[in-house]
Amino acid sequence: ARMVESSSASRQYREVLVQPKAALREALILVVLIALIILLMSVRFSLVSSKDTRAKAQSYQINNLNLKAQAPVIYRALLGVVADVVDLREEVGNWPDVNTLKEDALPPFADVFLPRGLRGFAWEKYEGAGWVDYYGINSTAAADKREGGDPLENSFILRIIDVHSEDHPHPHFGEDSNKQIRFTSQIWINPQMIEHPGVNLIERGWKWIITNSSIDENSLSEQPGQ
Repeated sequence: ARMVESSSASRQYREVLVQPKAALREALILVVLIALIILLMSVRFSLVSSKDTRAKAQSYQINNLNLKAQAPVIYRALLGVVADVVDLREEVGNWPDVNTLKEDALPPFADVFLPRGLRGFAWEKYEGAGWVDYYGINSTAAADKREGGDPLENSFILRIIDVHSEDHPHPHFGEDSNKQIRFTSQIWINPQMIEHPGVNLIERGWKWIITNSSIDENSLSEQPGQ
């Protein structure tokens, strides 16, 4: 009896906790998911940063959201008339003059559809090799200012470019080699009432009105050296 007791007393016991296999799997899955989330966040941040860099406006561009007073009204009117001008050009074979656009009741050339304060704009057509400009200034802005009104003293240019022409102005959206697109349009603004600057708008202080979507979706075609 003494030998059995001695043998039992000399035994050592260890308590071992065995974690269920299911718990190990859950912990592993959780770690993998956390790592995947961190990876996706890093990729998204990289893409957003790259997009912001690519979408940065040039010094000669102004966002349409930054237009002041009633300038957005003229901007939207010019934007909306582009398709009609191009259609008339395709039908007749040359760019329509301002009187034709007035007769077709196309604003802003037909000012009856504009607010009273914007009916003083005078428009002229200037045409070059591979481009046409419709240039306008508010000829009654000075008188409106004396009367205490809210005059719009900016100058505007609607420029439509034939990118298939060998000699056409830059910069513009779209590549010259794109055979699927022939015409591209731009709207430029100058904070003063000044004469038509000719083909080079940037050097005379004009700003190209753009939108965020136009920067994101279009590549800028510039002449070498600009």
